[in-house]
Amino acid sequence: MFLYVDDIRTPMSDGWVIARNYKDAIDLIKNNNINIISLDHDLGEAKSGYDIAKFLVENSIKIEQINIHTANPVGRDNIKQLIEHYFPDTIVTTCNKI
Repeated sequence: MFLYVDDIRTPMSDGWVIARNYKDAIDLIKNNNINIISLDHDLGEAKSGYDIAKFLVENSIKIEQINIHTANPVGRDNIKQLIEHYFPDTIVTTCNKI
């Protein structure tokens, strides 16, 4: 499954399942095999894309590829550093938006 986590945007290509908040994203992660996840940092609530990345680390859930699509440069760098530290074999891509 390709999981796109963003409170506002939609992916530019087909085939993605969209989660609009932390809870929905975590439910999908817990109940599906996620191949690629694309994370926005700012989700319009207390929890962020960084919190989703922390959940992956804390539960040893390795995702093959993580895209970080956010306009928040500090949030982007925090997610990238966390994933690269704990899952060095994961492909991490970044951009300002998707």
